[in-house]
Amino acid sequence: MNRRFALAIAVVALLALSAGCLTYINDGGDVANETLDAEPPQEYDFATERDAEINLSTGTQYTAVYNVSGVEEVRFYRQTPYAGDQPFEFEAFRYQYPDGEVVNGTEFRARGGEVERTPDETWVRFGDEMEGGRMAISASGSPRRFTTLTYVEGSYAVTLPPGFSTEFPIVGHVSPRDHEIETVDGRDRITWDSVTSGSVVVQSYRETDLLVFGVILAIAAVAAVVGTAYFRRQLQELRERRRQMGLGVYEDDEE
Repeated sequence: MNRRFALAIAVVALLALSAGCLTYINDGGDVANETLDAEPPQEYDFATERDAEINLSTGTQYTAVYNVSGVEEVRFYRQTPYAGDQPFEFEAFRYQYPDGEVVNGTEFRARGGEVERTPDETWVRFGDEMEGGRMAISASGSPRRFTTLTYVEGSYAVTLPPGFSTEFPIVGHVSPRDHEIETVDGRDRITWDSVTSGSVVVQSYRETDLLVFGVILAIAAVAAVVGTAYFRRQLQELRERRRQMGLGVYEDDEE
């Protein structure tokens, strides 16, 4: 029995080690130039004064522009409850020099920059001649539940798609709380003066969704009233049957 148990442990350990090696082989290494050079879903806002400018859309992707002045490298990752840190995947990489010149991922690498993925994260490292610039990426995300880690410290801005809002507290939520909301070109723009750790969370809704939400609440309320009335009627019929059978009704039944 002991030998079988030891053999089973050895097999499990071997499988775990093999899985780890395969994960490193599959997930490690450079991100393909085709991925980095892809066209972004919308034009990047390099003119922003924020350290992180995030633009959400009604589609499946959002854009983000980061101020990487004074930063030698940025670690992109996402946190999972069971598998630990995982690499954050993005595409349409662009780097803007202080003079306004914008290069794609291929040219970024040719000038000394690096974009490398490991089993735990995706690293972006800047070359010696890349001081004071901005970096832009495109990634998957939904405006209804958007979350991003604080990859770059400083001031943040998240712009919602047209027709979306966070005002209704039940279906709308913004974190951190020390934020301001303004309307720019018909779109809500949420800003923070300083975000230094943790994550930014924006849960928004389309304003027309409130009608659907109200209808659902109304149906639920009607169902609750009907269900309560039906239960009381059944209980009353049961009491009447007990009286007819001569069993009587206890005080607890009357409460």
